Amino acid sequence: MAEQAPASKEPEAGAATSKNALKKAQKEKEKAEKKAAAKAKQLVVTQQQEPSEDLAKNNYGREVSLSTDAPEINLRSLSEEHIGKPVILRAWVQNVRLQSAKMAFMELREEGNWAIQGVLQVTGDADAENAHVISRPMVKWTGALNPESFVVVEAIVQRPYEPVKSCKVANYELHIRKCFLIAAAPAMLGMTLAAANRPVSSFNDDEELREEASQTAVPGATLLTHLDNIVIHKRAPVQQAISDVRCEIKHLFRSYLRSHGFKEFEPPCLIGAASEGGANVFTLPYFNQEACLAQSPQFYKQMEIAGGRKRVFSIGPVFRAENSNTTRHMTEFTGLDMEMEITKDYKEVLLMLEGVLLHIFRGIKEHCAEEMELIRSIYPGDELLLPEPGKEVRLTFAEGQQLLRSEGPEEYRNVRDDEDMSTPQEKALGALIRKKFNTDFYVLDKFPEDARPFYAKIDPASAANGSKVTNAFDFFLCGQEILSGGQRINDPDELEDRIRVKGVDPKSPGIREYVDVFRQAGVPPHGGGGIGLDRVVAWCLNLPSVHLAAYYPRTPKRLFP
Repeated sequence: MAEQAPASKEPEAGAATSKNALKKAQKEKEKAEKKAAAKAKQLVVTQQQEPSEDLAKNNYGREVSLSTDAPEINLRSLSEEHIGKPVILRAWVQNVRLQSAKMAFMELREEGNWAIQGVLQVTGDADAENAHVISRPMVKWTGALNPESFVVVEAIVQRPYEPVKSCKVANYELHIRKCFLIAAAPAMLGMTLAAANRPVSSFNDDEELREEASQTAVPGATLLTHLDNIVIHKRAPVQQAISDVRCEIKHLFRSYLRSHGFKEFEPPCLIGAASEGGANVFTLPYFNQEACLAQSPQFYKQMEIAGGRKRVFSIGPVFRAENSNTTRHMTEFTGLDMEMEITKDYKEVLLMLEGVLLHIFRGIKEHCAEEMELIRSIYPGDELLLPEPGKEVRLTFAEGQQLLRSEGPEEYRNVRDDEDMSTPQEKALGALIRKKFNTDFYVLDKFPEDARPFYAKIDPASAANGSKVTNAFDFFLCGQEILSGGQRINDPDELEDRIRVKGVDPKSPGIREYVDVFRQAGVPPHGGGGIGLDRVVAWCLNLPSVHLAAYYPRTPKRLFP
């Protein structure tokens, strides 16, 4: 058998591929080893920089631990003397933003729109006690705080690189070194603060609109949403500014009258019968009888005068059971009331009330300029025009009607002098007076008897010629009534006659006791007026509704919160 030829020495294709694969694998292995070594090295560096134990653990969280040498401050008092020094601030988290894993920015709001920027930045081991260390976990925890949570921070006051435009306190910032959560807000708010600080989108307080309103994408929220989220509603800077103006108006009213010899008193809210008659009264069971909520402190103001006081005033709630669902009405509002003895003429009362209101309007312009600027940025409107001293506008009711007939809209060409004005008439007259006299504040005097209650004094001169107007007046602001007042009847026989003319029995409960006051002793001539605080606030601030001027508005559909 022939000998077989020897095998070929040429390398096979499979062997060449195997060598290449080995080389490639070797390179990938070396690359992976280098990557693992670099990662291990980085891990060592990280562990050295951030120990497994969080060195800042005592500087944040819920367990409050503050330095004893840092004073507590409020943002209104922050000044140059605080720069570089530690302070403590208690505030709400308005906004928080993580710039990176090592830095976060916070907006802290104290009250109203007083907010300041806070900065957190990761530091090293600052000292042996680690008192001022800020770690990555601390930055991460702070960045997760929900808006409107309440916190207390300890920080160093510094100047920012440039003014912080998003905060009222723009020229300072807080370099936070401790942050503790006092009260957490929910992750999802029923209404954001931004929405609460925009104009109310609808004043229809109807429960049936709740679902529709919640599904409508509008920049602001409805009144329904505002009142259902009352906490955020009241935190809104615009609402706090309105409340501040309201407080100032009460203060100005009280201080002016006290400076003119008036004494404050407190009329009851619970009474035995309707104070002004009619059906617009709330009744409630009172042990074995029925009581009413006072429609006015009118009778009690007069009792104070009968009781020997010469000048009195009160500030308190007034109740009207009127089923009026408008932006001008509430079932409970605050009355600013005064009553005074008349020495010569009822115009003394008119001038006193005119004086107190002008004092109020000029006072809030001076003392609440900042608040009014904020409010007008949300609810813009014309500047309130007031008459110059000595140029106050006082018209009789008949003169006002004549102005409407001669210069007003066509539909008022035939208005009568013996019928009360409607709301559209009042607004039309207000526009005419603003144009003609350059003022939003004016007086209408000598109202017809049919437009006034039974205790209004008839002008003797008019009674003689048969026209029968009263020594009674209304004050207007921006075409809307804010005060009603005048001279009262102080003679019991005359008072009984007027009560009968109005179709009321002078012997009926509540009325009989009122008339008896004037029979117990001689009562001097007197007069006064009642101011609706909520309307004054609303109209002088150009608000679209009196509901925004009230702390907790009450309407036929609203008893909560």
